[in-house]
Amino acid sequence: MIRTGIVIVSYNTCDLLRDCLRSVFARTDRQTEGGFRVVVVDNGSEDGSAQMVRREFPETLCVEAEENLGFGRANNLGVERLEALYGRAEYLFFLNPDTVLLNDAVGILAGFLDRRPEAAVAGGNLYGADGVSPAQSFSPVHGLGWELTGLMPEGFKRLVWPAGTWFNYGTEPRRVGYVSGADLMVRREALDGKPAFDPDFFMYYEDMELCVRLRRDGWGVWSVPQARIVHLAGQSCAVSKRKFRMLSEAKYIYYGKVRGRFYARAVYALTQAGYRCHERLGRLTRNAAKSGRYGAWAAANRSAWRHFTEGI
Repeated sequence: MIRTGIVIVSYNTCDLLRDCLRSVFARTDRQTEGGFRVVVVDNGSEDGSAQMVRREFPETLCVEAEENLGFGRANNLGVERLEALYGRAEYLFFLNPDTVLLNDAVGILAGFLDRRPEAAVAGGNLYGADGVSPAQSFSPVHGLGWELTGLMPEGFKRLVWPAGTWFNYGTEPRRVGYVSGADLMVRREALDGKPAFDPDFFMYYEDMELCVRLRRDGWGVWSVPQARIVHLAGQSCAVSKRKFRMLSEAKYIYYGKVRGRFYARAVYALTQAGYRCHERLGRLTRNAAKSGRYGAWAAANRSAWRHFTEGI
């Protein structure tokens, strides 16, 4: 049995992955009983990521997927291969390749779960590239109220979603809705022998679904601010059309699973009406950028909803 299994899924992130692995081996305490093991699942990269891992980090298990499995399925594969080789892990730490540990985040999160037997999930504070700027580390669980707030003006959103909604500015751990999949540690026992991530998700929302599932089973989800990690993706606010559609598709899968099909339909109706309203406001105010952006989002949202309903 190993104490912590660290699972990293990579897709064409060779340089970022190298920095991530260097930080893991430099910052993580190797003296802890049971130690830690690392597995990298390469999702069909074409930038030499797998070769780099085998050459520069020979102690890391490298698994090459035959195709791009997406986030959840690749992580599940990593757990399967890691435990087949080294035995069952007490804790599983899912870590993005675009992260850099600033301290022994692995040991800190595992230590927190040791002291809190009722907790299933723990995540640290995420920071931007400078290691200082706060980045989204967790969030409340999404629902209709969340979707409605997201359609409101920025000033209103800042009132409803203050800075503490995403980041733990305090010094004490606290319960949260869900922890970002960029640095999510889960108690293996809490999974009850099942895969961590639902394979129906390709990318996005699988971390939220996991946390909701465990919370419904009576477990706690926590933010632990002492664990500090840089997350480079947190620096980008731009959302491409492709990413927006992928987010929308995952969103409807999520709502369908945790709230039911009719709830998912209500979310679609609300968001679609909101996007069209903003599109029209853009036209009325001669704001071509706003009109074009929300028009594109409405089209992508409609396409994502159709894709979701066809798969039911």
